[in-house]
Amino acid sequence: MELAREAAPEIDRLVLSVNGIASTRLDEQILGPARELGLESLVMLPHYADFLLAGALTRQVAKLRLRYQPPERIDARLDELVRLGLVDWDGQRLAAAEPLRPVLEGLLSNRATAAAELWSGHPDEVAAGTEHARRVSQAASPDHEVAAAHREVPEPDDPYLALYTVLTNLRYVRQHDHAAAWSARGLTARAMVPMTALWHGNPVDADADGVYELVEAGYATLHPVALTEAGRQVRDAIEEETNRRAQASFDALDEAEGRDFLDALRALPGGGS
Repeated sequence: MELAREAAPEIDRLVLSVNGIASTRLDEQILGPARELGLESLVMLPHYADFLLAGALTRQVAKLRLRYQPPERIDARLDELVRLGLVDWDGQRLAAAEPLRPVLEGLLSNRATAAAELWSGHPDEVAAGTEHARRVSQAASPDHEVAAAHREVPEPDDPYLALYTVLTNLRYVRQHDHAAAWSARGLTARAMVPMTALWHGNPVDADADGVYELVEAGYATLHPVALTEAGRQVRDAIEEETNRRAQASFDALDEAEGRDFLDALRALPGGGS
């Protein structure tokens, strides 16, 4: 069974469903205290919330977590949080200072509520999905830096948030393997954004970041902006290699366990299911 390949869209569906619901419910219990702390927006904080609460974030992990964002933008945001006294920085790790913790805890509570709304009628599938996902996560090698840092985040007591958290970790595992696959072909994060959009059939503007890099490499045309046959073959190969690399972690499950994991994921509502 190609478990990594089959599980990836289900993991994305479930995690993104929770994120989608949670993002529409950033009420005054979260936004009000954030404004009082001098924050004009929550930019990047949802991505780092559990890392910061656990004191597990480094600048390197922060940049790898959002590897498609310009690194200088991430540094600027982290510097702002430190300057405002909301994040403590000891030269190695970043951790939420006491004033910021209620905001970050509110973000996690928001996710827990969304996950419970989706999955509360499926306790057996939640339990099975969490157990299997945890084993895959623990099998990922330490060079998966974001996933390894995220494993330092305590598993929540809430069963629905626990499943969301460990599935998110598996997305970090795949993110690392995907980056390894495209980096091996000389591509950059900047170029991968439009390449993947075009590969999925989405429109991309001619002046979008990374397009000219693809054109120079012979992987895209400019008028219209589209992947060439060579570009499509390379993007297909990147996906295949990502699956092969990710499978090393999913091999922690045997055939029967892998099937049980997939069945559990597929039974859980989300993404319009």
